Amino acid sequence: MAKEKAAKKKRVRLHEASAENDIKYRGPLSYQHFQFFGWLCIVLSVVMILLKLGSKADEGLARDAAAFVTVLEYITSLSLPFLLIANFSKILNNSEGYKKQLIRNGAAAAGIGLAAWLFFSRYVVGAAGKLVEDPENVLPVMTALFRGFSGSGFMAINLFVDLFLCTLFMFFLNARPKRVFTGKKVLILRVLALLPIAYEIASIVIKFKAAMGEITLPIWSFSLLTVKPPMTFVVFVLLATHMKTRELRFCRHGRTHEEYQAFLQTNRNSRHFSVYLAVVLVLAAAVDFIMMVVMMFLAAPSVEALANAGTEGMMQFAQVAMDVGFGGSVMLIVVAPIMLLYSYTRIPKNKMISTLIPAAGIVLIILIVIEGIYQMLGYLPVEKINIRQTVELLQQIPLQ
Repeated sequence: MAKEKAAKKKRVRLHEASAENDIKYRGPLSYQHFQFFGWLCIVLSVVMILLKLGSKADEGLARDAAAFVTVLEYITSLSLPFLLIANFSKILNNSEGYKKQLIRNGAAAAGIGLAAWLFFSRYVVGAAGKLVEDPENVLPVMTALFRGFSGSGFMAINLFVDLFLCTLFMFFLNARPKRVFTGKKVLILRVLALLPIAYEIASIVIKFKAAMGEITLPIWSFSLLTVKPPMTFVVFVLLATHMKTRELRFCRHGRTHEEYQAFLQTNRNSRHFSVYLAVVLVLAAAVDFIMMVVMMFLAAPSVEALANAGTEGMMQFAQVAMDVGFGGSVMLIVVAPIMLLYSYTRIPKNKMISTLIPAAGIVLIILIVIEGIYQMLGYLPVEKINIRQTVELLQQIPLQ
């Protein structure tokens, strides 16, 4: 009897796992929940941006909304982790291939970049150019004004750049092409996985130099910068690499790639993945705090200057680190326990909701922006227009 119990409790090795000896436990949260959380954070990030802009124009609002904006900064930093986990689930479930995600995220990133460029270059700069005597100076003046207004010298606005880079890394790491890069040539594809990492590093360096005032970024380049904290990208790279090494370990004992794909659908692997993810998030939060301190030292002229900076000076150096993105992943430690309730093998009952969530998020963002602009009009430090004088002036303009 004792031997039978011991046999039942015997740990199942990775290469021995299958649907036949699978466990029953499956977390209650699916990728759809994380997709909802991610888009909720995106909507809140728009609220945060509008509050920051309004605070620049009104001291009372800045004082009243300061604590709320700080909380929103930490909450909205979780948008990318939630969306990445949702996308990761779709890949592991084989419910959506790399091609669809690359096209969707790439098109969205390019669309936002193009829309931002057209809006600024044509409507903002173009409209201002029609109102001044020297339109050729509009762009340099606006760039200088924006730098003084933002403090960091840039505004990262395109979350889909991060999503595209992460999906591209996953594609290069795991894709098994049937025509190009076959056989040993697949190693070329694996090496190309370094390209998204290089882009992320370059973006960090550029943002750091801009925050330090060493370079001036053109406004059109803002939509090309990564948005979310670098440690979020590191977490995704670790997850993708972990799944790839597990595949190599699984197949080392004579199992096939097809069997590994079947193993990915088991509750056992889903639980292992959730536990691993929870641990990685805790470690990422700790490393992120350390990196923020390191960036503060890099931002300071010297160690003595940092030591003698005082509270206000320390906050300035910390702000440079936070502008680059370090310090924004500390909130990942809050998400870690939620991962234990998550299972990528759980399929939502109504998949249509996954399509409606982004659509509802976009509609909410548009409504919030319209309402935010409407509210900010009352805080702008400009003289009020005399409607009667304006009407009289318009009546004097000949129609023919």
